[in-house]
Amino acid sequence: MQLSLRVIAYIFIFLFYIAFMHFYAPLGIGWLDWHAQRIFNAVEFLKINGYFISYGFSIWDTCSDCSLEYIAWKDKIYLSVSSLSMLPYILINHFGGKELLFFLGPLVDKLVILICGIFVSELFISSLKIHTRLPIIIVGLACFTFFIISPWSYKMFLAAWLEIYFLLFFLAGMLFFKNNLPNFGYICFFIAGLFHFQWAAALLIFYTLVVAASYSVNKKNHATRYFPVLQSNFLDITKTLLSLLIPVIVIFLARFFAQQDLSGMVGSSILYRIGISGDDIHNGGLLGALQFLGGNRITQCLQGNITNSISGDVLANIALFNCLLSILGMALISLISIAGAYAFVKSSSVGKQIFIPLIFSLIFFITIFQQSLSVHLMGYSFIFSAIFAIGLSHLMIIGNNWLKSSILGFTFSFPCILGILILLTRVNFLTGVNG
Repeated sequence: MQLSLRVIAYIFIFLFYIAFMHFYAPLGIGWLDWHAQRIFNAVEFLKINGYFISYGFSIWDTCSDCSLEYIAWKDKIYLSVSSLSMLPYILINHFGGKELLFFLGPLVDKLVILICGIFVSELFISSLKIHTRLPIIIVGLACFTFFIISPWSYKMFLAAWLEIYFLLFFLAGMLFFKNNLPNFGYICFFIAGLFHFQWAAALLIFYTLVVAASYSVNKKNHATRYFPVLQSNFLDITKTLLSLLIPVIVIFLARFFAQQDLSGMVGSSILYRIGISGDDIHNGGLLGALQFLGGNRITQCLQGNITNSISGDVLANIALFNCLLSILGMALISLISIAGAYAFVKSSSVGKQIFIPLIFSLIFFITIFQQSLSVHLMGYSFIFSAIFAIGLSHLMIIGNNWLKSSILGFTFSFPCILGILILLTRVNFLTGVNG
């Protein structure tokens, strides 16, 4: 009964937020035009030329009313997105065409984000090990709201990346593992890897390093505390690794054969994405890779304001100053949430199993693919929404326990949460058309 009430409340908050952003957000809540066109071109290309042409890879272009025949694009195939990872859009376009895709596609993305928010919240409250005087429904609703209203989730409303599907199936797998249904958990991990093999590879590296480290310090049993199956044995560890390894191999082999057989491809090399190709003007180093913590780039404040500011326009100076304060404030809240997430995983054994693999994978992307993270604030940073939500929610619980009064805890939590949500909405409003 309590779960049903929480789910109803989650959905109500989500619909209220969607309605509010529809009327007030400068960019609205639907797909941006360039993203909608790019998705349509990719799935329509496969529909016209065959879903297994070019090993399931498609084009990734925003051209409008252009020919999508294979002959015109055979040397411009994009190898970062496969037909497996675009299956939801392929099915909608196959049966309903462009109009249905533009109508249902954004709705499907929002549904996936909604479910991700519910999964994050339910996994968080079921993993709590410290006592809280706050009602569980309040904790769950706070976590869900932080996740849904975060700038990284809002960007997925406008131009969703495949991270939303990866997180959906990863969290679904964790729920199955937690409810003693490991086989379904392995299947979800496998599907998550098909949607986004790069994140699956990062998880695979995490689990492999954990096992290697446990053997190197002669504490073999300690590795199991980070695996999804409770009381994991050798077979469970092997199944977990294989559920992530197989989709990585499948996508890697498809890319390999495509590179051998196709006359040309588009996309950046791994050295370019790391930022050490020799031509790396977009690489901002580690600080550039961490700029997603502010929810938007600082340069978003400078567009149109810097020239007017130099000319002495008072309103431009005010807009620039307050825009910078908003993004810097968002970065500060993000750092605080990281501290809360650290405290949470430190205190919860189940939290370690669920969220530490995600935290490692995000750190892996930040530290390795510095140029990609400097360029893109949209997709890669979506995973941080989950870390942000659990971190702030855990700090809310700690603060409530520190006050030693459920009445005061709830009373003081209300303005604090409201202030953060208003800041999140403000930063969402600053989002530019390119994220």
